[in-house]
Amino acid sequence: MTSDTATPTVPKVSAISKARHRRTRMRNALLPLASALVGIVLWEAIVRWLAIPGYLLPAPTTVLSAMVERWSYLMTNLGYTALAAMSGFFIALVLGVTLGIAIAASPIVDRIVYPWLIISHAVPKVVVAPLMLVWIGFGLKSGIIFVIFFTFFTIVVNTVMGLKSADPDLLHLVRAMGAGRLRMMLKIKLPNALPNIFTGIKLAATLAPVGAVIGEFVASNRGLGYVLIQAVGSMSTDLAFAAVIIVSSFGVAVWYLAELVEKKCIPWHASQRGQ
Repeated sequence: MTSDTATPTVPKVSAISKARHRRTRMRNALLPLASALVGIVLWEAIVRWLAIPGYLLPAPTTVLSAMVERWSYLMTNLGYTALAAMSGFFIALVLGVTLGIAIAASPIVDRIVYPWLIISHAVPKVVVAPLMLVWIGFGLKSGIIFVIFFTFFTIVVNTVMGLKSADPDLLHLVRAMGAGRLRMMLKIKLPNALPNIFTGIKLAATLAPVGAVIGEFVASNRGLGYVLIQAVGSMSTDLAFAAVIIVSSFGVAVWYLAELVEKKCIPWHASQRGQ
């Protein structure tokens, strides 16, 4: 007569890992939301307690009310700002990565172009704004040019830094094995530079809405920058805060979108492990 022996159930390692990963993701999502909620509650309480006039600092509930009432108007202008921001950002991305590769590949290009990049970046963008109105004119193209000015330098610098940080011993090895400059660029330098390039992309993605809004300050009759100027001029501080919150939310969304693309493109990098 045989007796059945109970076999203890051993939890699968993969199931435990998935559950832990799910808890980590939930905690990472809830902590920023909780922090934002606490900040909003404190903002509301301070405004009510100190009886701050609405034209100086509106309460969050007042801003939310203005946002709901003018939602269609704000979204229409957000579309215009987003179009300028994304168009300028993608142009800056293509030009910045291309120029960064050229600078890293050629010492002559490096010596000729890099000083001009530093000079152009040192020029205050707001000072150039009136000149842009004279040179380029009024409308969407001015916003796009401003976005390129705001984002181009960051992408170029991070691309060059990443390409120049490739392991020299590895480069000597593949060169000794007969690899040409193009193959070394595609197989060694560019993959090594991807984390730096994505750092530049994420920084540029948050600067793009800023450039678009500043361009709209001086050379547009549409967009959230125009809404902000008009709201401040008419003392509609609640509408101005609503415009600021929307453009800031757009910048945060673009940042997280760039992070998502980064995770998909370089899952092997140390910065992406365990996330």
